[in-house]
Amino acid sequence: MSKKYAFASSLIYFIVVCVFVTIRMLNHFGLLSFLGEYGKYIVNGVLQVGLLFFFSIFMFKFLTKKSLKKVFFCFSYKKISWRVILISVGLGIVVYFLNIFVASFFNVILKSVGYEFSSSSSSSVNIWTLILGLIFTAILPAICEENLHRGMLLFGNENIGFKNNILLTGLMFGLLHMNIEQFFYATLIGIFLNFILYVTESVYPTMIIHFLNNAIGVTLSYLTNAKIISGGIFSKLNALTMENTILGFVTILIIVLVLIFLLFYLVKLLLKYSFEDSIKEKQKYVKDLTTRVNFFNDIERIKSGDLDKEPEKMKEFKIISFEDLGEMSQSELKEYGKNLDNLIPKKEKMETRTKILTISSIVLMSAVTIFTLIWGLL
Repeated sequence: MSKKYAFASSLIYFIVVCVFVTIRMLNHFGLLSFLGEYGKYIVNGVLQVGLLFFFSIFMFKFLTKKSLKKVFFCFSYKKISWRVILISVGLGIVVYFLNIFVASFFNVILKSVGYEFSSSSSSSVNIWTLILGLIFTAILPAICEENLHRGMLLFGNENIGFKNNILLTGLMFGLLHMNIEQFFYATLIGIFLNFILYVTESVYPTMIIHFLNNAIGVTLSYLTNAKIISGGIFSKLNALTMENTILGFVTILIIVLVLIFLLFYLVKLLLKYSFEDSIKEKQKYVKDLTTRVNFFNDIERIKSGDLDKEPEKMKEFKIISFEDLGEMSQSELKEYGKNLDNLIPKKEKMETRTKILTISSIVLMSAVTIFTLIWGLL
């Protein structure tokens, strides 16, 4: 069944990539200019909502013959606690500021090889540009891109192994932006968000982090263009570095180290609370399963007339606390974990047809990304 899921997700993703490449080419040659000033919002909305969200969900449902509820379950639409929500908000803020330094580092590399960055000038700066920016750059991508990558693709590829899945899906997330300027940091963010989904087993934290990363950037850009604030954080640090190289470098290093410390601290908290919530849920599932099996054994005993015979029952599964788990010995943990082994997917190779679709998607996206690099160098 896992191979069926993998094929379905790779086929859907390949179709998405083909549509994205087609739209990118049409836009490059000006064939979408007839849509007018707001054409980019129309195209963006159709692609995000129609293709990345609804198409991926209903096509996956059609290919796997699963109910809509099961599809959402497969895509990790799992309720999270308020603690996980708060930590995800903190992570979104930290990721944004770290992303400034990561993007700036790769921008320096691109500039050093003669790449000229595209200029993004807005004809008007008003509250509507902020609202449209938040909708089409923050809200929709956070929901729809996460649904496609952290929902469908990460689930479909889960049997290739934890590390391989995180790296492969992160790479494909970066490539789908089809822009050399966004590729590097988008890939790193994709890898990080993949890890977060594995930690929380829910797509909601990745949506929160993705939204905040984009929303903060859109809001600060609007405030700067509207001259409500003067310049960005990085421009001020850059000016400081130009005035005093050593002081500027030390300041940047301290800020980056503090941000990295906060990132690891928040991830550690997220890991603790998510694991605690997850282990309680899985324990409850095993306990409920034990109760059901014993119930049906009793029914069979009554039907067969063996009322005097004590039926063989499954050992009662005891729900323990997170703290008790930490105090268990290695042998006790091993014995306890046998009840949860069936929840861990076994690693296996991709089917040939799935591998062909995956490689084809990567090749198409890589070709467009490399084209943007060549275009910027010319």
